[in-house]
Amino acid sequence: MFSIGEHVIHPGQGVCTVMDFEDGPAPMIVLEARSGHARTRLLYPVAQAARLHACISREEAEALIDGYASLECDPFTERNSSLEESYFKGQLKLGAPETLRVAKTMRSRIRDAEEHARKPSSYYMRVYKEARRRSVEEFAVALGVSEQDADARLHAAAVAAGEIADN
Repeated sequence: MFSIGEHVIHPGQGVCTVMDFEDGPAPMIVLEARSGHARTRLLYPVAQAARLHACISREEAEALIDGYASLECDPFTERNSSLEESYFKGQLKLGAPETLRVAKTMRSRIRDAEEHARKPSSYYMRVYKEARRRSVEEFAVALGVSEQDADARLHAAAVAAGEIADN
């Protein structure tokens, strides 16, 4: 079980902080999700606590950033875009390193479309944005830095890997 103040990955929200526990006929874990300045209070059933998991450690975060260039894109492709979207949404629920792998995969697919003078799929853009948001949140917690600093570290890793230009 988790303790108060611990950061966990909520399958639908990303990084949340355990704030309290509520007893009753259906015991709940009280979570707080932050997005910018907004804070959302969530009640999560204790019976489903196995679906929550702890954020990566600082060491794991450092290793992922240092090894970013060798992180493989996800090879999953499916002609049925609905199945593909379901697959990647499932990957986002797992936390890092999978959120980072999804972001790298979507960035690669977006770049590929642009290199072939095609407009990138709005689906790829949407999934990339969500994967990047979740990755930045989790890395910020793991490294004990602001989201802006975590984003800068991930950006620098992508630049060093030659994936994006340094803007």
